[in-house]
Amino acid sequence: MSGLEAVKAIRAGGSKTPIIMVTTEAEKSRVIEAIRAGVNDYLIKPFTPPQLAEKIKAVLPVGAA
Repeated sequence: MSGLEAVKAIRAGGSKTPIIMVTTEAEKSRVIEAIRAGVNDYLIKPFTPPQLAEKIKAVLPVGAA
């Protein structure tokens, strides 16, 4: 199962769990496809720890950390 298929399956089950997709796919069409599938954010490899931390903070509800 691909990452995109996993996102679709998770969302099809009704889960609202935040999903940050981490991938090498940087094409705009792939990013749009992932967002339409239900990811909350998208991070393209390579990335830095501060970039990941920023994405996590953006998708977690206030006070969840």
